[in-house]
Amino acid sequence: MTLKQVEIKSRGKWKAVVVGSYERGTRSLNISRAEELCHFYGVPISQLFSSSAQGNTDETTRTTTTQLWRFDLRRLTAIKTHPDNFTHLIYNFLQNIAIKRDDWNGEVITIRNTDKELLGLLTQKENVDLLNSLANRNLILKN
Repeated sequence: MTLKQVEIKSRGKWKAVVVGSYERGTRSLNISRAEELCHFYGVPISQLFSSSAQGNTDETTRTTTTQLWRFDLRRLTAIKTHPDNFTHLIYNFLQNIAIKRDDWNGEVITIRNTDKELLGLLTQKENVDLLNSLANRNLILKN
């Protein structure tokens, strides 16, 4: 579901901006709200902790899969005419996400882990290689 669909389906109980803030980690979520949100999505609360419970010891994998990837949309817009097909793909992908999320701040967008997976499929790059390609082109903002 998109954030807008969550707000509609919950009849306004879960505001799109609030759920988006929880997803990005820019807003705290207490245990009771987490339980309510898990109930809304129909998933056990243990799902919130599954990645840390697996004890992944590969630091590179953990970093690229758990860190937030933020993009400067102004920079992407300025270089979208760049002849690099990779840059065009990233620009189009992020514009599509902005449309689906109804997110029009137009400056910065943060992608979710599922977005990273899809982007990896589209670019045919593994997570670490994808992150390096984005960083080498200055397309990703530092955390």
